[in-house]
Amino acid sequence: MIKVSGLQKKFNDLQVLHHIDLEINKGEVVAIIGPSGSGKSTLLRCLNLLEVPEEGTVVIDDVVVNMRELAKKDMYRLRQKSAMVFQNYNLFKNKTALQNVIESLLVAKKMKEREAKVIGERLLEMVGLSGKFDNYPSMLSGGQQQRVGIARALAVEPYVILFDEPTSALDPELVGEVLNVMRSLADKDTTMIIVTHEMSFAREVADRVVFMADGKIIEQGPPEDIFTNPQNERTKKFLSQLSAS
Repeated sequence: MIKVSGLQKKFNDLQVLHHIDLEINKGEVVAIIGPSGSGKSTLLRCLNLLEVPEEGTVVIDDVVVNMRELAKKDMYRLRQKSAMVFQNYNLFKNKTALQNVIESLLVAKKMKEREAKVIGERLLEMVGLSGKFDNYPSMLSGGQQQRVGIARALAVEPYVILFDEPTSALDPELVGEVLNVMRSLADKDTTMIIVTHEMSFAREVADRVVFMADGKIIEQGPPEDIFTNPQNERTKKFLSQLSAS
């Protein structure tokens, strides 16, 4: 179970998140959609404390963190429960695909290199990169780099994988290969929270769609309900603008 209660985040005087409440079940795939500047990515980054909220509570599995009483050990425990797949890959440029995947196993889990390599190679094969173990990021396409990022996230066996616009930096022809990997993860009941602008993907893969605007959750529900029969005027307007573009 993931439970967010009363989450609030400011940047200087700008209130970016307003009292966010959200619950996500283990194995659930939740897509967060909404206009630019609505707080979607900030919410994701607050879940693993890349951004620290001023108020609220985050529960992931058995870790409970109250932001008013945040200690360093809480940050460490919460981050162990999640892994992030970033918009711009965030790979180590001086490390090969395999080295990128196993870095957290060697550093955080103190695993022996031989053991870590077995895991890393299996995960790279799983995301369709069996021939790319020794390739550096500069030798890989954007789609391949993002798949390395997904393999790296899977390596630490997180409770939840957080995807922040995972396809927005990709050329259109490379989007499909990343979405296919994410589909396969959804089929394995991987808990995922996905900030995305890929509406057809959200509709097809997500168990639930959350619509955000102005730092608030405006509406949420099964994809078919949100996309075919939205209840809130903000949601209706957002979706009608998308279909018109």
